[in-house]
Amino acid sequence: MSASIQKCPFQVGEAVIYEPSPKGFYSDVMDPPSQRLVPGQIYIVASVREELYVVVEGYSHPGGGIFWTEFKSAKS
Repeated sequence: MSASIQKCPFQVGEAVIYEPSPKGFYSDVMDPPSQRLVPGQIYIVASVREELYVVVEGYSHPGGGIFWTEFKSAKS
């Protein structure tokens, strides 16, 4: 892993808010689109893959997860 790429700071079971970048949102390949994550919605981390990609509960992403920077912690 490149030294410039930060590892995912989220842990399994942590609540996160989906706040995608425009590129991230429009690159979501879920079909039908109603299966996509909802921006601003809170999700629970089910797993973290390759220390970079988040998989949330109830969402089976075909690419194995969404880059962690598309989320923020739900902790206040």
